[in-house]
Amino acid sequence: MQVRSALQINLHPLDVRHAVHTLPHQLDVWGDQVDRIVFTVDTKQSKSGRYTGQAYEECRGRLFALLESISLKSPKAEISEVDYSTDALEAVRQRYFSTSRAYPEKAFDGGPFHAYFYGLSKANADYVVHMDSDMLFGGGSQVWLEEAIGWLKTTPDALFAGPLPGPPRADGTLGDLHGGFPGLSGIQPPQRLKAAYPAYRFRTVSTRIFVLDQTKFDASIGALELVRPNLKRRIRAKLFRQSPLTMPAEEIISAAMIRKQLCRIDFLGSGAGLYSLHPPYRTDAFYRELPQLIARIVAGAIPDAQRGDYDVNSSMFDWTEALRQKTVGRRLARAARALMSS
Repeated sequence: MQVRSALQINLHPLDVRHAVHTLPHQLDVWGDQVDRIVFTVDTKQSKSGRYTGQAYEECRGRLFALLESISLKSPKAEISEVDYSTDALEAVRQRYFSTSRAYPEKAFDGGPFHAYFYGLSKANADYVVHMDSDMLFGGGSQVWLEEAIGWLKTTPDALFAGPLPGPPRADGTLGDLHGGFPGLSGIQPPQRLKAAYPAYRFRTVSTRIFVLDQTKFDASIGALELVRPNLKRRIRAKLFRQSPLTMPAEEIISAAMIRKQLCRIDFLGSGAGLYSLHPPYRTDAFYRELPQLIARIVAGAIPDAQRGDYDVNSSMFDWTEALRQKTVGRRLARAARALMSS
Protein backbone atom coordinates (compact mmCIF):
# COMPACT_ATOMS: atom_id res chain seq x y z
CA MET A 1 0.00 0.00 0.00
CA GLN A 2 1.34 3.43 -0.91
CA VAL A 3 1.90 5.82 1.98
CA ARG A 4 2.50 9.55 2.17
CA SER A 5 6.06 9.35 3.52
CA ALA A 6 8.68 6.66 4.05
CA LEU A 7 12.21 6.45 5.42
CA GLN A 8 14.32 4.17 3.23
CA ILE A 9 17.84 3.24 4.42
CA ASN A 10 20.34 1.43 2.20
CA LEU A 11 22.52 -1.15 3.94
CA HIS A 12 25.21 -3.68 3.12
CA PRO A 13 26.46 -6.48 5.43
CA LEU A 14 29.80 -4.72 5.87
CA ASP A 15 27.92 -1.70 7.28
CA VAL A 16 27.07 -3.53 10.48
CA ARG A 17 29.98 -2.13 12.51
CA HIS A 18 28.59 1.40 12.24
CA ALA A 19 24.91 0.51 11.72
CA VAL A 20 24.59 -0.84 15.26
CA HIS A 21 25.09 2.77 16.40
CA THR A 22 23.81 4.85 13.48
CA LEU A 23 20.45 3.14 12.88
CA PRO A 24 19.06 3.90 16.37
CA HIS A 25 20.26 7.49 15.93
CA GLN A 26 18.62 7.80 12.50
CA LEU A 27 15.35 6.35 13.78
CA ASP A 28 15.37 8.75 16.74
CA VAL A 29 15.56 11.65 14.26
CA TRP A 30 13.25 10.38 11.52
CA GLY A 31 11.08 7.55 12.87
CA ASP A 32 8.19 9.71 14.09
CA GLN A 33 8.21 11.88 10.95
CA VAL A 34 7.37 9.09 8.47
CA ASP A 35 4.63 6.51 7.90
CA ARG A 36 6.91 3.62 6.88
CA ILE A 37 10.53 2.56 7.48
CA VAL A 38 12.26 0.29 4.97
CA PHE A 39 15.70 -1.24 5.52
CA THR A 40 16.98 -2.13 2.05
CA VAL A 41 19.79 -4.68 2.38
CA ASP A 42 22.08 -5.35 -0.59
CA THR A 43 23.58 -8.81 -0.05
CA LYS A 44 25.05 -9.23 -3.54
CA GLN A 45 28.82 -8.99 -3.23
CA SER A 46 30.88 -7.10 -5.80
CA LYS A 47 33.63 -9.09 -7.47
CA SER A 48 36.37 -6.74 -6.31
CA GLY A 49 37.04 -3.28 -4.89
CA ARG A 50 35.94 -1.51 -1.73
CA TYR A 51 32.53 -3.17 -1.69
CA THR A 52 34.05 -6.56 -0.85
CA GLY A 53 35.49 -7.51 2.50
CA GLN A 54 36.45 -10.19 4.95
CA ALA A 55 34.00 -11.86 7.34
CA TYR A 56 31.15 -11.16 4.94
CA GLU A 57 28.86 -13.94 6.14
CA GLU A 58 29.48 -13.12 9.79
CA CYS A 59 28.61 -9.48 9.11
CA ARG A 60 25.52 -10.49 7.20
CA GLY A 61 24.24 -12.53 10.13
CA ARG A 62 24.93 -9.72 12.60
CA LEU A 63 23.22 -7.14 10.38
CA PHE A 64 20.01 -9.14 9.93
CA ALA A 65 19.91 -9.86 13.66
CA LEU A 66 20.17 -6.11 14.31
CA LEU A 67 17.43 -5.26 11.81
CA GLU A 68 15.12 -7.95 13.12
CA SER A 69 15.54 -6.68 16.68
CA ILE A 70 14.70 -3.14 15.53
CA SER A 71 11.71 -4.31 13.50
CA LEU A 72 10.26 -6.17 16.50
CA LYS A 73 10.12 -2.85 18.36
CA SER A 74 8.75 -0.74 15.51
CA PRO A 75 5.57 -1.72 13.63
CA LYS A 76 6.53 0.77 10.90
CA ALA A 77 9.77 -1.04 10.04
CA GLU A 78 10.29 -3.73 7.42
CA ILE A 79 13.36 -5.47 6.01
CA SER A 80 13.71 -5.74 2.24
CA GLU A 81 16.62 -7.74 0.80
CA VAL A 82 17.50 -6.45 -2.66
CA ASP A 83 16.10 -8.82 -5.28
CA TYR A 84 18.40 -9.43 -8.27
CA SER A 85 16.12 -11.86 -10.07
CA THR A 86 15.36 -11.25 -13.73
CA ASP A 87 11.78 -10.25 -12.91
CA ALA A 88 12.86 -7.79 -10.22
CA LEU A 89 15.50 -6.19 -12.43
CA GLU A 90 12.99 -5.78 -15.24
CA ALA A 91 10.36 -4.30 -12.91
CA VAL A 92 12.76 -1.64 -11.64
CA ARG A 93 14.03 -0.94 -15.16
CA GLN A 94 10.45 -0.34 -16.31
CA ARG A 95 9.84 1.89 -13.25
CA TYR A 96 12.90 4.15 -13.56
CA PHE A 97 14.70 3.37 -16.87
CA SER A 98 11.86 2.47 -19.24
CA THR A 99 13.55 3.98 -22.31
CA SER A 100 16.90 2.25 -21.67
CA ARG A 101 17.53 -1.27 -22.91
CA ALA A 102 20.44 -1.71 -20.50
CA TYR A 103 20.03 -1.76 -16.74
CA PRO A 104 23.19 -2.80 -14.83
CA GLU A 105 23.19 -4.31 -11.37
CA LYS A 106 26.20 -2.27 -10.24
CA ALA A 107 27.96 0.95 -11.22
CA PHE A 108 31.30 0.86 -13.04
CA ASP A 109 33.23 0.86 -9.72
CA GLY A 110 31.24 -2.00 -8.21
CA GLY A 111 29.16 0.38 -6.11
CA PRO A 112 25.40 -0.05 -5.61
CA PHE A 113 23.14 0.84 -8.50
CA HIS A 114 20.09 -1.43 -8.72
CA ALA A 115 19.97 -1.40 -4.91
CA TYR A 116 19.21 2.33 -4.83
CA PHE A 117 16.32 2.18 -7.28
CA TYR A 118 14.99 -1.06 -5.84
CA GLY A 119 14.91 0.67 -2.44
CA LEU A 120 12.97 3.64 -3.80
CA SER A 121 10.40 1.34 -5.38
CA LYS A 122 10.01 -0.65 -2.16
CA ALA A 123 9.45 2.53 -0.15
CA ASN A 124 6.26 3.05 -2.18
CA ALA A 125 5.61 6.56 -0.89
CA ASP A 126 4.72 10.00 -2.20
CA TYR A 127 7.79 11.37 -0.39
CA VAL A 128 10.78 9.10 0.17
CA VAL A 129 13.42 10.04 2.74
CA HIS A 130 16.39 8.08 1.42
CA MET A 131 19.74 7.80 3.19
CA ASP A 132 22.83 5.67 3.49
CA SER A 133 23.31 3.93 6.81
CA ASP A 134 26.29 6.06 7.91
CA MET A 135 24.57 9.46 7.86
CA LEU A 136 24.50 11.49 11.07
CA PHE A 137 22.14 14.33 11.97
CA GLY A 138 22.21 17.35 14.24
CA GLY A 139 19.54 19.83 15.21
CA GLY A 140 16.92 17.15 15.76
CA SER A 141 13.90 19.01 14.34
CA GLN A 142 10.78 16.84 14.36
CA VAL A 143 8.94 19.09 11.90
CA TRP A 144 11.68 19.20 9.27
CA LEU A 145 10.05 16.72 6.89
CA GLU A 146 6.77 18.64 6.84
CA GLU A 147 8.76 21.79 6.06
CA ALA A 148 10.55 19.91 3.27
CA ILE A 149 7.25 18.81 1.78
CA GLY A 150 6.18 22.45 1.92
CA TRP A 151 9.26 23.48 -0.07
CA LEU A 152 8.63 20.73 -2.63
CA LYS A 153 4.99 21.71 -3.06
CA THR A 154 5.65 25.44 -3.47
CA THR A 155 8.86 25.29 -5.57
CA PRO A 156 7.95 24.14 -9.10
CA ASP A 157 11.47 23.05 -10.10
CA ALA A 158 12.30 21.29 -6.79
CA LEU A 159 12.44 17.52 -7.19
CA PHE A 160 14.48 16.81 -4.05
CA ALA A 161 15.05 18.34 -0.63
CA GLY A 162 17.68 17.68 2.01
CA PRO A 163 18.89 18.76 5.44
CA LEU A 164 21.48 21.51 5.46
CA PRO A 165 24.85 19.98 4.52
CA GLY A 166 26.89 20.41 7.67
CA PRO A 167 26.16 22.29 10.90
CA PRO A 168 25.22 25.91 10.21
CA ARG A 169 27.64 28.80 10.36
CA ALA A 170 26.54 32.00 12.09
CA ASP A 171 26.15 33.74 8.73
CA GLY A 172 24.44 30.75 7.09
CA THR A 173 27.10 30.28 4.41
CA LEU A 174 28.20 26.87 3.17
CA GLY A 175 31.72 25.52 3.28
CA ASP A 176 33.58 23.76 0.49
CA LEU A 177 31.27 20.90 -0.45
CA HIS A 178 34.14 18.73 -1.65
CA GLY A 179 33.35 15.80 -3.83
CA GLY A 180 32.04 16.05 -7.34
CA PHE A 181 30.52 14.38 -10.36
CA PRO A 182 33.33 13.30 -12.68
CA GLY A 183 30.89 12.24 -15.40
CA LEU A 184 29.18 15.64 -15.52
CA SER A 185 30.33 19.15 -16.41
CA GLY A 186 29.03 22.70 -16.11
CA ILE A 187 27.40 22.19 -12.72
CA GLN A 188 26.20 25.47 -11.24
CA PRO A 189 27.22 26.39 -7.67
CA PRO A 190 24.48 26.39 -5.01
CA GLN A 191 22.24 29.44 -4.88
CA ARG A 192 21.13 30.87 -1.55
CA LEU A 193 17.38 31.32 -1.21
CA LYS A 194 15.36 33.84 0.76
CA ALA A 195 14.19 32.19 3.97
CA ALA A 196 14.20 32.69 7.72
CA TYR A 197 16.99 30.09 7.94
CA PRO A 198 19.83 28.92 5.64
CA ALA A 199 18.37 27.42 2.45
CA TYR A 200 20.05 26.67 -0.89
CA ARG A 201 19.14 25.50 -4.38
CA PHE A 202 21.41 22.78 -5.85
CA ARG A 203 21.33 21.38 -9.38
CA THR A 204 22.56 17.92 -8.36
CA VAL A 205 21.69 15.30 -5.77
CA SER A 206 23.73 12.95 -3.57
CA THR A 207 22.57 9.41 -2.85
CA ARG A 208 23.82 9.81 0.71
CA ILE A 209 20.69 11.69 1.78
CA PHE A 210 17.66 13.17 0.02
CA VAL A 211 13.89 13.52 0.12
CA LEU A 212 12.33 12.61 -3.23
CA ASP A 213 8.98 13.89 -4.47
CA GLN A 214 8.00 10.71 -6.31
CA THR A 215 4.92 12.19 -7.99
CA LYS A 216 6.93 15.10 -9.35
CA PHE A 217 9.62 12.68 -10.54
CA ASP A 218 7.07 10.73 -12.56
CA ALA A 219 5.66 13.89 -14.10
CA SER A 220 8.92 15.73 -14.82
CA ILE A 221 11.50 13.02 -15.58
CA GLY A 222 9.67 9.74 -16.06
CA ALA A 223 12.64 7.74 -17.35
CA LEU A 224 16.31 8.10 -16.42
CA GLU A 225 19.19 7.58 -18.84
CA LEU A 226 22.53 5.94 -18.07
CA VAL A 227 25.68 8.08 -18.05
CA ARG A 228 28.46 6.22 -19.86
CA PRO A 229 31.85 6.20 -18.08
CA ASN A 230 34.84 7.56 -19.97
CA LEU A 231 37.39 5.21 -21.52
CA LYS A 232 39.66 5.18 -18.47
CA ARG A 233 36.81 4.15 -16.20
CA ARG A 234 35.54 1.53 -18.65
CA ILE A 235 39.00 -0.02 -18.78
CA ARG A 236 39.17 0.03 -14.98
CA ALA A 237 35.77 -1.66 -14.79
CA LYS A 238 36.92 -4.43 -17.15
CA LEU A 239 40.15 -4.97 -15.20
CA PHE A 240 38.24 -5.32 -11.94
CA ARG A 241 35.48 -7.46 -13.51
CA GLN A 242 32.81 -4.80 -13.08
CA SER A 243 30.12 -3.53 -15.45
CA PRO A 244 31.39 -0.67 -17.67
CA LEU A 245 27.88 0.55 -18.50
CA THR A 246 27.23 3.42 -16.13
CA MET A 247 28.45 6.00 -13.68
CA PRO A 248 26.97 5.90 -10.13
CA ALA A 249 23.27 6.46 -9.49
CA GLU A 250 23.67 10.03 -8.19
CA GLU A 251 25.25 11.08 -11.50
CA ILE A 252 22.42 9.50 -13.49
CA ILE A 253 19.81 11.37 -11.44
CA SER A 254 21.81 14.63 -11.43
CA ALA A 255 22.24 14.48 -15.22
CA ALA A 256 18.47 14.19 -15.59
CA MET A 257 17.96 17.13 -13.23
CA ILE A 258 20.33 19.28 -15.29
CA ARG A 259 18.59 18.32 -18.55
CA LYS A 260 15.15 19.11 -17.11
CA GLN A 261 16.32 22.20 -15.17
CA LEU A 262 15.26 20.73 -11.85
CA CYS A 263 16.82 21.20 -8.44
CA ARG A 264 17.03 20.12 -4.83
CA ILE A 265 16.48 22.42 -1.88
CA ASP A 266 18.75 21.91 1.14
CA PHE A 267 17.75 23.88 4.21
CA LEU A 268 18.13 24.03 7.98
CA GLY A 269 14.49 24.60 8.92
CA SER A 270 12.83 26.33 11.83
CA GLY A 271 14.08 26.27 15.41
CA ALA A 272 17.24 24.19 15.77
CA GLY A 273 16.46 22.73 12.34
CA LEU A 274 18.18 19.69 10.89
CA TYR A 275 21.59 19.22 9.29
CA SER A 276 23.53 16.21 8.05
CA LEU A 277 27.08 15.06 8.65
CA HIS A 278 28.98 12.29 6.89
CA PRO A 279 31.97 10.41 8.35
CA PRO A 280 34.42 10.11 5.42
CA TYR A 281 36.69 7.35 6.77
CA ARG A 282 36.54 4.04 8.62
CA THR A 283 39.08 3.05 11.27
CA ASP A 284 38.99 0.92 14.40
CA ALA A 285 39.10 4.14 16.43
CA PHE A 286 36.10 5.48 14.51
CA TYR A 287 33.98 2.41 15.25
CA ARG A 288 35.08 2.46 18.88
CA GLU A 289 34.29 6.13 19.43
CA LEU A 290 31.22 6.43 17.18
CA PRO A 291 28.69 6.41 20.08
CA GLN A 292 30.49 9.39 21.65
CA LEU A 293 30.63 11.18 18.29
CA ILE A 294 26.88 10.74 17.81
CA ALA A 295 26.22 11.97 21.36
CA ARG A 296 28.26 15.13 20.74
CA ILE A 297 26.39 15.86 17.51
CA VAL A 298 23.01 15.34 19.17
CA ALA A 299 24.05 17.58 22.07
CA GLY A 300 25.16 20.30 19.66
CA ALA A 301 28.80 20.20 20.80
CA ILE A 302 30.14 21.33 17.43
CA PRO A 303 33.57 23.01 17.05
CA ASP A 304 33.57 26.22 15.02
CA ALA A 305 35.91 24.60 12.46
CA GLN A 306 33.28 21.93 11.77
CA ARG A 307 30.54 24.41 10.95
CA GLY A 308 29.79 24.62 7.25
CA ASP A 309 31.60 21.33 6.57
CA TYR A 310 29.52 18.40 5.34
CA ASP A 311 32.14 15.76 6.23
CA VAL A 312 33.15 15.12 9.83
CA ASN A 313 36.55 16.82 9.86
CA SER A 314 39.61 16.69 12.10
CA SER A 315 38.24 19.34 14.45
CA MET A 316 35.47 16.89 15.37
CA PHE A 317 37.34 13.59 15.16
CA ASP A 318 41.02 12.58 14.98
CA TRP A 319 41.46 11.11 11.50
CA THR A 320 45.26 10.69 11.74
CA GLU A 321 45.09 6.92 11.36
CA ALA A 322 42.74 7.14 8.36
CA LEU A 323 44.82 9.77 6.57
CA ARG A 324 47.94 7.66 7.04
CA GLN A 325 46.17 4.81 5.26
CA LYS A 326 45.37 7.11 2.31
CA THR A 327 48.97 7.79 1.28
CA VAL A 328 49.67 7.20 -2.41
CA GLY A 329 51.87 4.20 -1.73
CA ARG A 330 49.31 2.45 0.43
CA ARG A 331 46.51 3.18 -2.04
CA LEU A 332 48.52 1.75 -4.92
CA ALA A 333 49.37 -1.33 -2.88
CA ARG A 334 45.67 -1.91 -2.09
CA ALA A 335 44.74 -1.44 -5.74
CA ALA A 336 47.39 -3.93 -6.81
CA ARG A 337 46.13 -6.53 -4.33
CA ALA A 338 42.55 -5.99 -5.49
CA LEU A 339 43.57 -6.32 -9.13
CA MET A 340 45.45 -9.54 -8.45
CA SER A 341 42.47 -10.99 -6.56
CA SER A 342 40.11 -10.10 -9.42
